[in-house]
Amino acid sequence: MKLVIRHGLSEANNRHNIGTPAFASPDAPLMPEGYAAAERLGLQLQEQFGITPDAEHIATSQYLRTAQTALTMGAHYSHLRQYAILNELPRQQSGTELRAMLDNGQIPAQALMRAEAILASPPEEDIWVTHGLVIAGLCRTLGVYSNQRAVPRFCEIRELPL
Repeated sequence: MKLVIRHGLSEANNRHNIGTPAFASPDAPLMPEGYAAAERLGLQLQEQFGITPDAEHIATSQYLRTAQTALTMGAHYSHLRQYAILNELPRQQSGTELRAMLDNGQIPAQALMRAEAILASPPEEDIWVTHGLVIAGLCRTLGVYSNQRAVPRFCEIRELPL
């Protein structure tokens, strides 16, 4: 079983930043709300799963917001390992088109292809901090969480049968 977590709210996801360099930027930091949610995430991992984040090795994408989420939830920097395969997917549709697809239960093809690539050679760590569409693609490919939102909420934990 792997625990896959969407990063906390960041400047890259702040709708007020649409059209600015921060929106969708790999280097966009967490917002105060993202830090607060990541702190709660550390407590949730302890209470719900019996996991102490500072004792775990954690896989993240190469984006700042995933590392900040992992560190804020209590992980040690030396226990983080970054994987390009967990990076955010480049957007191939407009935000409106993507929202319509997701509302109709569709997952973009690039998310499904990324999921197949991840599953072919998954990170060895049991906890991954990554991005919403990456997680949506994994869930669809594995046939889990079909009765929930395709893209998880910020700092949502999903258990994947890997």
